[in-house]
Amino acid sequence: MRRYFIIALFVGLSTCLATERARGAWEPRILTRAQWGADESLLTTTTEEQKPAEQQIPADEGNGIAERVKQCTEAQQHYPQEFRVARTVKENAQGTRLLWPQSYSPSVKMIVVHHTAQTLRDDPRSPLERMRALYLYHAKTLGWGDIGYHYVLDEDGTIYEGRAGGDNVIGGHAYCANVGTIGVALLGNFELEEPSQIQILSLQWLLKNLVDHYGLNPRNPTLFHGESHEIIVGHRDVGPTACPGYFLAGVLNQIRQHVASGDVSAHVLFPPPLDQNYVDRTDERRNSRLQSMNLNVTAPTLTALTETDLTVRPGGQVQASLLFRAGDSIVQNRARIASVMRSSTRIGVWQQINEQNQRVRSEILMPRLLHEGEVETIRLRFQVPTEPGTYSVDIGPVTFLLHADGRRTRTPIGEPVPMTSTETDRINIQTPGAQRAAQSSVSFASLASTEPSDEAGSASSPLIRVRLTTRETGSASCSTYDVSSLKKQYRGDVICTVLAGKAALINEVDLEEYLAGLSEEPDTEPYEKQRAFAVAARSYAAFYLDGRNRKFPGMPYDGDDSPARFQAYAGITAERANPRWASAVRATAGQVLTMNGQIVKAAYFSSDDGRTRTPAENGWKNFPFETVFASKADPWCKGMTMAGHGVGMSGCGAEGQANEGRTAEQILQYYYPGTQMEQLVK
Repeated sequence: MRRYFIIALFVGLSTCLATERARGAWEPRILTRAQWGADESLLTTTTEEQKPAEQQIPADEGNGIAERVKQCTEAQQHYPQEFRVARTVKENAQGTRLLWPQSYSPSVKMIVVHHTAQTLRDDPRSPLERMRALYLYHAKTLGWGDIGYHYVLDEDGTIYEGRAGGDNVIGGHAYCANVGTIGVALLGNFELEEPSQIQILSLQWLLKNLVDHYGLNPRNPTLFHGESHEIIVGHRDVGPTACPGYFLAGVLNQIRQHVASGDVSAHVLFPPPLDQNYVDRTDERRNSRLQSMNLNVTAPTLTALTETDLTVRPGGQVQASLLFRAGDSIVQNRARIASVMRSSTRIGVWQQINEQNQRVRSEILMPRLLHEGEVETIRLRFQVPTEPGTYSVDIGPVTFLLHADGRRTRTPIGEPVPMTSTETDRINIQTPGAQRAAQSSVSFASLASTEPSDEAGSASSPLIRVRLTTRETGSASCSTYDVSSLKKQYRGDVICTVLAGKAALINEVDLEEYLAGLSEEPDTEPYEKQRAFAVAARSYAAFYLDGRNRKFPGMPYDGDDSPARFQAYAGITAERANPRWASAVRATAGQVLTMNGQIVKAAYFSSDDGRTRTPAENGWKNFPFETVFASKADPWCKGMTMAGHGVGMSGCGAEGQANEGRTAEQILQYYYPGTQMEQLVK
């Protein structure tokens, strides 16, 4: 009979527990902290202050904080043994002080189920991005230094490792009920929406493994702070809160029965929907909680993303962009984010919302639901009067100066010029590919079908945002960079913004122009090899323009100019030094590798020792279209050493095949069998 292991490394289970698996039982995908990208630097501090976050009241606890503190004080007086800890670790393995010391419960008595109160509907972020945002909210916004939950489950059933520290470590998920409990949270707001059935199956699987590991009997209640409780409880059972929400709380009894019987693949039946007049006050409770903690609540900001001093022909139009960054509160869809003041009533202003130009009267609106700390690009178009002169438009704190100069345009006043494919592809800066998520490769072609106006220029391929890390010095201020000089070295636009306290340089450029600036295949290489690598490089980059496949989730860029993180990109310098490479890019313009209508992440590398490696051999789990990347004989590389990850197309193999007379198409089919060549744009 097949066997499986409960992941010891996942939440610090001290040993791998082997258990029999029923035929067809649900087994979820699990991600360690390293796999989902937890920022471990937030765990430590250089100051003397340490915060026992298990004593903090979580932000979803609601009101009545003073009463909760009073009740907890009384519980500590009557049941002091239930608040004692076995040990406390104040430093990590490197000897650095932990911001939140890791204390340990002598034993675990209960498992507390939560919801994160983050509404999933209309949220364009991937589950991974939401998980990272939740972690930052606990670790950074609340100042705890780690996430309070031991586990988090997303709507696809994936389980994420939460609180660091291992077995019995005390979390910060239920005020006054953290010692002796494990906190399991499901992404979602289950006051308003039902958990997915696969999320419930994953929860049941996890709960069954937890009760087995900690020696708990889900059929027998336990005494906790003098009261009788089930082994598996909802947050509301140990505190005055709506958590884990109406729908999840309504099926907890079914979940307990399934866990007790071992039937973790059984589905649940949710209660009927709430009354239509129900008002969810989750955000109000969270904001009230933040204020009561006297935190330095971050206010939303609006800054210019493009130049604010613009020249345009009289009667003509010009586009501009702003960067809106949410503070510590959610910004609702269509919320007012800035007032609009213009020096002349004849100045036309339009905002692009859902790919449509909408006339602006007196305010700018948020195009979508925005969560705490997220950013969004606000795309505008201005039209100046037909009389020459200088005009101004104030968008909140940002002033745009519009210089009407030159020959008068023929564009009628009051009619916005249709945006080109380049402009319509300026997807939100938080997740630049979000609106492409439901589109196949041919959908990119449809973006290029918009006919440009004589003002806008010609249609082109999608934009890509590339962070120029090799140009950055680590400065905290954009004023230290000569952006004007950098704009002469890169096509498209170069902007500077501040990320995580440091200035970041970002090049927003047409995808084809970006590819021409890659320095990975110089003109010393055979031309057919260059053509093959142009298609692979385009496929790789385009894969990450899809909002479901973010390479850098939560960041305002798609790629990085470092080959260790993305692709080697040097801009105009590389393009001029390798004109044949630029020709290979043009010769394959828009061509990408696809399978089943989806773009293939066409991985490639330098050299191997005679065979390519599979993603699994390289430690890459859940690699898309993994069968394409089965290990292949690579005799053209025999005798060489491994240089790179070994997955996909090798440089030495492509060169060898090109020298033998094979075409780029034949080389690509050898390394990416079963794929098709399709056009990304028309």
